[in-house]
Amino acid sequence: MTKQTVIVTGGSSGMGKAMAVHLAHEGWNVVITGRTEETLEKAANEIKQNGGSIAYFQMDVRNPEDADQMVKFAVDTFGDVDALINNAAGNFLVPAEKLSP
Repeated sequence: MTKQTVIVTGGSSGMGKAMAVHLAHEGWNVVITGRTEETLEKAANEIKQNGGSIAYFQMDVRNPEDADQMVKFAVDTFGDVDALINNAAGNFLVPAEKLSP
């Protein structure tokens, strides 16, 4: 069976990183995303040192073009995407209908 691939947005810290670490430990190919390359690189190196199959992609989930490029990167890197953990978030105190994509 081919390894499955998961994208974890906001995967360089907090809950996203914890999920990425766990999934890599369980044998998944993991792509983590975030806005800060230094944090992404540090998290990816930690996961890689523990034997995980990891790649990272710097992006902002608020930008649809970044999201398209993230998926292309994941497919180019690991051949397919089987799951998405949409963990990246911001706290915006406005009604949902006033949020931008």
